[in-house]
Amino acid sequence: MARKPSPPSRSELIALVDRSSSEERLFLSAYLQHLATKDDPAVQTELTTGHREITRGKKVGLRQMTQLHRTLSSGSL
Repeated sequence: MARKPSPPSRSELIALVDRSSSEERLFLSAYLQHLATKDDPAVQTELTTGHREITRGKKVGLRQMTQLHRTLSSGSL
């Protein structure tokens, strides 16, 4: 039976990121942020609340959207 290959070491991952383009690093950063927050109950609550409000026809204002963007970008959620 074939053995599964072991995952790369930290130093291998660092070397891979160091060789990556800025576009690839941006994608990787966004993906890691997604993984860090996807199962966070606070994030899920925020998204569910926002979805319900939009479904009920409540529009989101520019100020509220800007604040949400800042919060998500800072990784605070």
